[in-house]
Amino acid sequence: MSIWKPIKPPYIEYKKKVFEKAIKVGSFIHQIGELDDLRRPSKQIPINKITSKDTKAKIKYVKNCLIKYRKLTGYGRGITAVQLGIPDRFSVIYIGQTIKNVKNKKDVTFKDLMVTINPKITRRSKKLLRYPEMCMSATPIIVPTIRPAWIEFDYYNEKGNLQHWDTKDDTDVGKMMNRVFQHEFDHMEGIVNIDVIKNPREIILESDPDFYKNAKFTKV
Repeated sequence: MSIWKPIKPPYIEYKKKVFEKAIKVGSFIHQIGELDDLRRPSKQIPINKITSKDTKAKIKYVKNCLIKYRKLTGYGRGITAVQLGIPDRFSVIYIGQTIKNVKNKKDVTFKDLMVTINPKITRRSKKLLRYPEMCMSATPIIVPTIRPAWIEFDYYNEKGNLQHWDTKDDTDVGKMMNRVFQHEFDHMEGIVNIDVIKNPREIILESDPDFYKNAKFTKV
């Protein structure tokens, strides 16, 4: 006669590493529930202030935080100022992984980063894609999030020049870039990806070390 035994959860050692990383980045990344500004629209940066010493210092800090995050975790595609307690409308995006160079580097420099200030979306694809997203401010939650396949938007770079993004590449790297922009722009509106999910039961925690190796974009 067999004796009852409890069923232990899987991936115990990996989950320890996940939460160890969360503790390390928690020293500079604000989590949901810790900062009211995460749930509020961030402030526009006046055009004549974009190149000011104050704004430059904030941008440099956010860049350094994204680089630090990637060194600590091995990933991290974008970060928005408000996640670091700065309620200004700008993000820093990792662009080291490109269509021609798909390697996702852990060690990056400022040249691998793109700054988007006061972005304004001008067009959205009618094609919708679902993909499991993580958020630095909701670690280690994974949310299957539906977004347009691509967007077009105007923004200012850190030199104060008006720019336009309209890349609609259909590779996984191209889809990811467009998704990261939308994720970060949501932060500027006080929105976290857990707010837009249609079925809360689809929310999971990061536990399977091979999860993202098998993750795919799916058309809605």
